[in-house]
Amino acid sequence: MRIDFQARNHDLPERFVDHATPRLQDLPHFHERISDTRVLLTGKRGLHDVEITCDIGGHVLRAIERDSDPLNAFDQALEKLQRQITRYKDRLVDRRKRSGLHRGVDVPVAQPEPETEEVEPPAVPVDFEIVRVKSHTLKPMTPEEAVLQMEMLGHDFFVFFDGSADRVGVVYRRRDGGYGLIEPEVADEEDED
Repeated sequence: MRIDFQARNHDLPERFVDHATPRLQDLPHFHERISDTRVLLTGKRGLHDVEITCDIGGHVLRAIERDSDPLNAFDQALEKLQRQITRYKDRLVDRRKRSGLHRGVDVPVAQPEPETEEVEPPAVPVDFEIVRVKSHTLKPMTPEEAVLQMEMLGHDFFVFFDGSADRVGVVYRRRDGGYGLIEPEVADEEDED
């Protein structure tokens, strides 16, 4: 397993690396497919954010914690990440048990909802500023795998490439606790009129 350390807004203390390295080397005990682990230490106004990201067979798990002491922030983030890895592993085991033959689970996908009354869209400000741009590598997966990945990351939505449909999709968590699937279609120039 490869471990990378990075620091933003200050130098990376050697005692932080000495504290974190042996604990991170124990992560494969939680899941044998952990290939890369990245630790980002950010300091601002006396507080330290520690973000630990793990790659487990193409799935990404991430934990972020903040504390005035970077070692405490690291320990808290590591505990959170270990719980995520355990939960991820348990879900995989449950999925295999339910499928019988180690096939993927069929998670019911909501059907498109019927159109309701039209609601006027909110006014869009003329001037807007994009304050952050993130890149995301789209890996082929099923909508069910995308839901699992979204849950492991703790996000409300997840963009993925649906290999069976050969297009990009978005899964999202609905307010009622269910999940939704958006399957974008590119409009023809003629349809825009």
